Amino acid sequence: MTTRNVIDVIAITLVAAVIIILSARAQPDSLIKPTWNGGPPEPYLKPKQFSPTYIEWLRSKNHLPPEEFDHEYKGQLTVIRGTQDDLRAACPGAFKPGYSAIGCAKRRFDGAFFDADACTVYIVNDAALRSLNWDYEVVLRHERAHCNGWHHEPR
Repeated sequence: MTTRNVIDVIAITLVAAVIIILSARAQPDSLIKPTWNGGPPEPYLKPKQFSPTYIEWLRSKNHLPPEEFDHEYKGQLTVIRGTQDDLRAACPGAFKPGYSAIGCAKRRFDGAFFDADACTVYIVNDAALRSLNWDYEVVLRHERAHCNGWHHEPR
């Protein structure tokens, strides 16, 4: 085998390796960071750290509620994940035509009175949140605040 043949074989091998690596890329949900302490693996993708400045900006845009509504819900809170179509079906009229369905909250109604201890939050699935550049925690805190009695101007 000549030097030229060896170089050709190495080049072909490198190109094939790159093609294999690129075609086998993992999806973000399957990226797992190994742990060495025997604990469960952690995802590589972690929620954003919220700085006070970022929280203030989120509140100024009504993405996060005022502090008095931004707390755990004291009753039974149910979170249901789904597609944008699922959210539109669960919360008819909650989303303007042409706008993305990201989340909504509904207090339960037993036929005569609202059940003050039960609220259901609907949040679009992770794939849609990523594609819309929304953070799950921001959406959950926003919708949970509606369960806590917060109202804001429709957007």
